[in-house]
Amino acid sequence: TRMTEQIGRVLGGRYRLLSPLGSGASAQVYLADDVRLRRRVAVKVLHPGLADDESFLRRFRAEAQATAALSHPHLLAVYDWSDDEVPYLVTEFLGGGSLRSMLDRGKLLSPAQALVVGLEAARALDYAHRQGFVHRDIKPANLLFGSDARLRVADFGLARAIAEAGWTEPAGAVLGTARYASPEQARGESVDGRSDIYSLALVLLEAVTGAVPFSADTTIATLMARLEHPLVVPDEMGPLATVLAQAGGLDPGERP
Repeated sequence: TRMTEQIGRVLGGRYRLLSPLGSGASAQVYLADDVRLRRRVAVKVLHPGLADDESFLRRFRAEAQATAALSHPHLLAVYDWSDDEVPYLVTEFLGGGSLRSMLDRGKLLSPAQALVVGLEAARALDYAHRQGFVHRDIKPANLLFGSDARLRVADFGLARAIAEAGWTEPAGAVLGTARYASPEQARGESVDGRSDIYSLALVLLEAVTGAVPFSADTTIATLMARLEHPLVVPDEMGPLATVLAQAGGLDPGERP
């Protein structure tokens, strides 16, 4: 209901909110009309709690400027951003939905389809890692598809800004999706690009099997489960099994 109340609102004198696309712990996402360029865009309006956090806003400014300069066929393009009365990001609008929405509809990928998704995501990650970026929150909801079925990785920079601001949800739960966290994230250690590789391996396993490895009843149990055991890859992953097992190594040095 809160999201529908925002329909018709114009942000920055330019972006008219048309309809809700979804919401998460850190933001609400709207389909919007860029009245200046007359094109449809997606606007991610960040949680009000973040708008009052100076530590977050400083990091948000830096990350928004940096990620807007990234350009790759498999990265979601960032068009604009603002930290005025409400922080928001403006990105390209993709009509194909997310891998999360596909899995929620009960559609699983074949190993061959997972190979394509994995290659496109890995190419985006490789490019971003070479530019000094680590995503920190690779999950099915951040893998989006265009109407051409081409994958884009979303939310580069935003997860880092939130993590470094130490922001928590009002209920006190630490922001982030524990199901896809790497062992070093679970230990609270600093991470590099190999953490994203581990998370991508978990995502691809879920996409084919329908189950997330190491999932448990609580966040703590989910995180603890991956601290002592390497990823076990089922035979149904076919030729992908070897590289996924390597990507799921406990030691980041073991991963591609």
